[in-house]
Amino acid sequence: MQTIIKEGKSTSAVIAEFMKEKNLELDDFKFEVIEEGSKGLFGLIGAKPTRIKFILPDVAEQIKEFTEGLLKKINGNYTSVEVAIKDKKYYVDIKSGDPGFLIGKEAKMLDSIQHLLNQMINKQEKKKLKLRVDVDGYRERRKKALLDKVQDISDKVKNRGKSITLEPLHAANRRVVHQFVEKDSELRTMTIGEGEYKRVVILPKTAENEPV
Repeated sequence: MQTIIKEGKSTSAVIAEFMKEKNLELDDFKFEVIEEGSKGLFGLIGAKPTRIKFILPDVAEQIKEFTEGLLKKINGNYTSVEVAIKDKKYYVDIKSGDPGFLIGKEAKMLDSIQHLLNQMINKQEKKKLKLRVDVDGYRERRKKALLDKVQDISDKVKNRGKSITLEPLHAANRRVVHQFVEKDSELRTMTIGEGEYKRVVILPKTAENEPV
């Protein structure tokens, strides 16, 4: 957690200024009056400001508490929850004795947990934070398997000189494919279809916009 000490003319003035500065509500923090201020003699000699210590919960701690609370509500079997920060994104790593339940079919349960946690923490923090939730490294394994497949397809496209269309993919996975393929100067990608699960086409750089 984070502690901040502020000084001012009175308790109410210091708290009001702190709330305005941090854009917070009273429920968003705790505070402790370290020293009551005094006006001193004639309001000048020996005057002391009011000193208050404000306590702000650490975001990572909040995320961990939210995650554990949610897992208990859905009877999710877990052994530990770890939260790390990288590139301004919070990564929630859940270790579980029953990962299948928390992942769900086509990772729908895992995506739902991630969606709920994003809503909970953003409502609490009153700002847009990004959380990525994984269980026992599932997402990383899926990403590696997807990229291995994309690499194989990319090689075929270059050898044959013809485009290949991938199976329908979720938006996040389509983005992974686009970013991976764009590093190859001989290839490019395009998206076809409608709805949430569109398809990515990998084609030679000089090919027409017609998937095969």
